[in-house]
Amino acid sequence: MVEQLFAAWSSGDPDAPAAFFHADGVLRDIVGGEHIGWPAIRAFFGAGLLHWPDLVLAPAEFWTNERGVSVRWTMSATVNDARPFGPEHVGRSWSSEGMSWIVVEDGKVRLEVDYHDSAASAKSLGVVRGR
Repeated sequence: MVEQLFAAWSSGDPDAPAAFFHADGVLRDIVGGEHIGWPAIRAFFGAGLLHWPDLVLAPAEFWTNERGVSVRWTMSATVNDARPFGPEHVGRSWSSEGMSWIVVEDGKVRLEVDYHDSAASAKSLGVVRGR
């Protein structure tokens, strides 16, 4: 189910992940804030797709217990406008590693908490220094 969820996040369709969430599910992104209920999650995700239409969330490793799944992933996309990195980066791809804790209840996501570095995409482009 989590692999299918990540394929939905990577589909370019802001409605694709809806089938995997409870209507009142919660997406808590360490960078983007907390979004409660599918309409709020969709609004957050849809706004991101405006800037990153080729967004890919590629899961790499999974850990499970009776409540849910932790997953290590890589997020990537292509810079398609000068915001926020500058025109010299348009057409270049960035990447960022992260992890999620996904609580599953009755076969659907009740809670997804995403952990990632807010500067990782800029670092991958060489815009800022660091790891």
